[in-house]
Amino acid sequence: MDFLKILKSFEDFVYEALIWLILLPRTLLRIVLRPRQMVAYVQAEQTREGDDRYGDAISPPLLLILCVLVSHVFDLALRKQAAQEMGTLAAELLKSEQNLLLYRTMAFGIWSLAGAVWYMRHSRQPIHRVNLRSPFYEQCYLVAPFAMAMSISTTFALSGGLLSAFGVGLALLALLWFFVAEWHWVRERAGLGAGRSAVVAGGLVLVGLVANTGLGYLLRHL
Repeated sequence: MDFLKILKSFEDFVYEALIWLILLPRTLLRIVLRPRQMVAYVQAEQTREGDDRYGDAISPPLLLILCVLVSHVFDLALRKQAAQEMGTLAAELLKSEQNLLLYRTMAFGIWSLAGAVWYMRHSRQPIHRVNLRSPFYEQCYLVAPFAMAMSISTTFALSGGLLSAFGVGLALLALLWFFVAEWHWVRERAGLGAGRSAVVAGGLVLVGLVANTGLGYLLRHL
């Protein structure tokens, strides 16, 4: 009986993993081309009940994890070479692939959490796991393609030569896209004017950059 349950669980996992091959690029493309519509999609899906939510897409937190995982593949060779130059804490972290993936997911998740918390404070709602879920999921959709582009661009930038220039260009493009996406999100979610929305969006982008830069510095010097 237990063996049959294991087979059933394995069957479900194989099916989901194969479906991801279709839904991952499809969901990413929809977000990149129509971020505002995908934010509305999250809002609609969060009001639904049952297990069929996000049936034609990947759920926001899972999408963020998968994007970090895919970009991690590009970085494996370079990371092993650079690990020798890092501090003790960073070297210890890099010993485990699971720890590294968790760290990168949490690092990019800072942007998702920052946007969600800002909205809760702006709308004067209590920070509760139920109230926070919808804006956090919306932010995960916006952060996911940004996380993949930034991770890959970092790998290219550290490779040298033409790949380095391409990596810098990709990073700037990713930052521009993310800022514009955040600007639309802040403007529509909070009902602010164009100028104030730009300031808030820039602040959210900056918060994530500062937090990740500071964390990276600590890892390299502890």
